Amino acid sequence: MNIIRFLIILFLALLIGAKAANAQTTDCPPDKVCITREAALKAIADGDTVKAQAAQIETLNKAIADLKAEIENVRREYVAASSEATALKQQQVRDAAIIELLLKYARPKKIGLINLF
Repeated sequence: MNIIRFLIILFLALLIGAKAANAQTTDCPPDKVCITREAALKAIADGDTVKAQAAQIETLNKAIADLKAEIENVRREYVAASSEATALKQQQVRDAAIIELLLKYARPKKIGLINLF
């Protein structure tokens, strides 16, 4: 009689244990995605990392665009200064040529009597 009672109690314990184990493992509905808590926490952390990297990339792209605009402005200023320097050099050469021409072909002043003829 004790053995039968023991077997019945054992059977009931196994039945209750199986029911409890079945209650903990539910099947995931086909239209949903089921993940573990650890996987959810990892996904949240990865999502934060991706957002931070996207913000950093956006900031770097803006900085690159600003630097390209600044480089273009510097190039324009250089071209303007270079053109001005070239114009000044041409003016200097022109002035030197005029001075040389005037020195060669200018009449020397005569000191003394003025010749009327």
